[in-house]
Amino acid sequence: MASNQTTVGLYERFEASVANPTTYDDPFRDVTLEAVFHGPDGSETRFWGFHDGGQDWRLRFLPWHEGEWRWEARFSDGAPGAEGAFVCEGGEAPGKLDRYPWNPIWFGYSSGAPELVRGLHLGDRFFARNWPDTERAKLLDWVGANGYNLLSIASHYLNRDEPGRGQGWQTPDLWPLNPGEYRRMEAVLDELARRHILVFPFAGFFGQDSDYPRDPADQELYVRYTLARLGAYWNVLFNVAGPEPNLRGGKRWMSDDEVNRLGRLIAGLDPFRHPLSVHNRTGDDPFRDADWTTYGVLQGPKTSDLAKLSAGLLESHHPEKPLIAQETLWSGNVNHIRALGGRDYTDDELRQNAIVIQMSAAAIVFADNDGNSSTGFSGTLDTAEAKQGRHDVLRRVWDFFETTAYYRMQPAQDLVDRGFCLAQAGREYLVYLPEGGAVNVAVEKGPYRVVWVNARDTGRVREAGSTADGKQLRAPDGQDWFLRLLP
Repeated sequence: MASNQTTVGLYERFEASVANPTTYDDPFRDVTLEAVFHGPDGSETRFWGFHDGGQDWRLRFLPWHEGEWRWEARFSDGAPGAEGAFVCEGGEAPGKLDRYPWNPIWFGYSSGAPELVRGLHLGDRFFARNWPDTERAKLLDWVGANGYNLLSIASHYLNRDEPGRGQGWQTPDLWPLNPGEYRRMEAVLDELARRHILVFPFAGFFGQDSDYPRDPADQELYVRYTLARLGAYWNVLFNVAGPEPNLRGGKRWMSDDEVNRLGRLIAGLDPFRHPLSVHNRTGDDPFRDADWTTYGVLQGPKTSDLAKLSAGLLESHHPEKPLIAQETLWSGNVNHIRALGGRDYTDDELRQNAIVIQMSAAAIVFADNDGNSSTGFSGTLDTAEAKQGRHDVLRRVWDFFETTAYYRMQPAQDLVDRGFCLAQAGREYLVYLPEGGAVNVAVEKGPYRVVWVNARDTGRVREAGSTADGKQLRAPDGQDWFLRLLP
């Protein structure tokens, strides 16, 4: 390898600058920079560059194979382009976020590693330039210290111009296309990638109460430009629209046909196949089986009834797509308080709901509110306002699941006569009993070690011999326990 050849980490961003001295009336529409990338695996990927202001054009790419990549780029009007090569090797990225390849109901990375999503919702000010960088850094330090690895962020691409939401916050305003606004957003995205934090854009490309383009040609231009800039990030999920374009009761602001059209547009233009979905209303997921969604997003069920919670999640869980339980466990949120009859979750309910959501193979995005989704700690982003005990409950649940091979298992309610079950049939079973008692597990290929784990303190573990048939396995007491059947 030549000493001056560019080296890029695996699943990290390659970037090249291409100068074009031509003056255009509208450089976003008058000309395109078309590129072809030739991979060491024999692949040929067509992509495009973007105008970054003045005479500067750029190309970005997300390489997925180690070795030498070659590229050439040409302007559509015949202006001189460029060509080059780079070597992909090593790197810090875990891979592009994707479906876990061996069990796609879970999230994982294109490298083959699983990822247990630990999500936190943040309100509208996170990307704002009139929110101090020092406060953002303080928040991100807290996020890392508390084990979160995904942030759901409002007013991300466009501002939700509504009092108490995005109004007054100088968040990215990507439309009409403005390279400076993109660069400002990307500086924060770069920091999130450096900290290995995933990003879910709560309002997506086309956000409620924002100035997103309405004309189809403008929409395609906006999507193409955004993909040219953000497609090379390994840590981003894509979302067509939100929140709730399909609201009931006369509040719908985008038709299902429009969501499907835009979803197919984004999916068809993204050569890197980032996770793509849409933020749904409360209830079932009408886009569960859509040909363009690669993960689901649910609001709810909002309930302390664990059986209802499990059934609602499993009903909308596609067998080959991960699921985000987005507004399903939001402490202090007015909609959850209303659903619970005028009160918030207790700590026990918070723990039990979090466990059942994980037992349903859904990824939790938690919020710490004091009203709507833009209030409380999730709204102010002031770490002094965080209800720390609530976050500790979630972290303990996630920490326990990380000790299991959850990513090999799938929900298996048909294998138990009570409680909630994850299983890799014939290899490992995990059962959650909210009220203790006895359970029958329809096992294959026994015998199995019987291990009881206290769900209130998962450091308390009891070995209980073995079972060949999984019959009448009784918890140590009447409180909530995990049962692990291990080979």
